[in-house]
Amino acid sequence: MTEPSDDRLVDLCRTCRIQAPHRAGRTRCPRCNSILVVVTGDRVAQALAQPRLPDRQVPRQRVAGYRRGSEAKVRWVAQRPPEARPAPRRGPRNTGTRATPRYTAIPAWGLPDLPASWREIPAEQQARAEAMRFNGAARYSAIALALCALFHLIRYAVTILGRGRLIPGWLDIATSSLAVLGGLAAVAAAVYGLFYFGRWVVAMRVLAYRHGHRLDPRPRWVLWLCSVVPLGNVFSGPFVVREAALVDERVSGPRSLAALRKIWVAWALVNAFALIAILTRWAGSRSGSLQTQADSLVWTIVSAIVSAAFAWWMVPRLIQVFSPTTVEGTIRPRRRWVNA
Repeated sequence: MTEPSDDRLVDLCRTCRIQAPHRAGRTRCPRCNSILVVVTGDRVAQALAQPRLPDRQVPRQRVAGYRRGSEAKVRWVAQRPPEARPAPRRGPRNTGTRATPRYTAIPAWGLPDLPASWREIPAEQQARAEAMRFNGAARYSAIALALCALFHLIRYAVTILGRGRLIPGWLDIATSSLAVLGGLAAVAAAVYGLFYFGRWVVAMRVLAYRHGHRLDPRPRWVLWLCSVVPLGNVFSGPFVVREAALVDERVSGPRSLAALRKIWVAWALVNAFALIAILTRWAGSRSGSLQTQADSLVWTIVSAIVSAAFAWWMVPRLIQVFSPTTVEGTIRPRRRWVNA
């Protein structure tokens, strides 16, 4: 056997310095697309020893294009934008132990422990405060209504005396003024009590729906109208109160609902007496009869006494249904736990 001759032809690329057996029709390097040089096998080392073109050793998959037409090849290299480049590696973290921070004195600075919204008082505190105000307003209203009943009782006595004898003019003017003053006091007491009743209803419903893990579906202006509109609140007032009681699981028991029904019956009677007193008073002022005026005074006295009793005794019971610990000293606890 004879050894293979070195005179065989070789395709040589002087740019990337690769060689392959000569193949007819191949003029470009398959790697860098440079022009191939055809040499014999014994001249490969000589051809490689010649100065070669600069080569940046860029991988083929990163070459975006080539500029043809000359021996030197120019490449466009695709690079990542700055925002997409990986962050440089951080140095080794210091995992050694650190000194424990110490204070030579108790720090006197810091942030105050405010509620979630510093502009709003928490619902529990707001409901408790409104319950106390409502109870106080009911007590003041009861006193004013009792004075109204007393003034009208004095006027009634003078009217009865005037049926059979003449009474002094100053006594007639004084008792009439007292009756008018008592009527104004009753109206002011009713407005005063209804105002704080509306505030208590709003605060109470916020707390009740919070305990029920829900939001109050009624806007505040609707609650105010249902609470303070005279005669209309006979039906709308108990409705908004009972609606809150059904939502709050602490209040939705049968005993609480029965107490609310009793309070509603008493509230309806108070409004009925007040309506009768207003109608008879209007009729007595237009009749000119002393008997009709005396009858209107009787109904006014009865209405004032009933309203005062409701404000004094029933309002604390209403508050206690939703917050048993709000009004101190007015309601006894239903149970007393005794240690054996």
